[in-house]
Amino acid sequence: MKLFVPTLALLSMLAACAGPETTAEFDRPALLAGAAADRAADLRRADRNILVVRHARKVSSDCNALDCPLSPQGEAMVARLAELIGAPAIDQAYSSAACRTLRTAEAGGRPVIVHQAGDGMEAGCTAEEVVTRNRAAAFADAEASNARWTLVGEHSNTSCLWLAQFAGVEASETVGCSEGRLADQAYGDIFWLYRLDGNWQVTVLPSAFEVEAQD
Repeated sequence: MKLFVPTLALLSMLAACAGPETTAEFDRPALLAGAAADRAADLRRADRNILVVRHARKVSSDCNALDCPLSPQGEAMVARLAELIGAPAIDQAYSSAACRTLRTAEAGGRPVIVHQAGDGMEAGCTAEEVVTRNRAAAFADAEASNARWTLVGEHSNTSCLWLAQFAGVEASETVGCSEGRLADQAYGDIFWLYRLDGNWQVTVLPSAFEVEAQD
């Protein structure tokens, strides 16, 4: 006699055997695919996520003014970051007041809340802009928020401030901050802060959105 198992029951049995790690859907699958395999289970369980990125590549290495624009390669990088984040839009986004960090943070599809590039620097991306909000206020907002997904656009040194603020100095050094800053040529990394059981941890997706300029 053939044993007949209804399709629905069979699928339920297979799902139970597979376990939640392989069957649960993740809301940002392209990001999870780029994470180290040994972090995947923890990333799935995390209740909050802050993606910290250094701005995409600027028009020239010696252009350091706040209004310095992204290069064509930088624009392509922002498009790649937006693809990795996917839909829906990020819950909240922060950046320094520099044009290059602001343009990068716009990859999250959400209006970006800007803060001063440096304490006391009230200049913004445009000549008429006055920025009074400092980075400490952004830290406090992000810490108190219940947003599941936050995107932060920063610089080589200020990216490290976010990592140290949430995960600690030692953790920031482990993922690439040396003497409080990222390496000069370190672009395209996504520093993924995630809160698990009330504690913040960080992992890095190396060169995740580093791409060549499109013709």
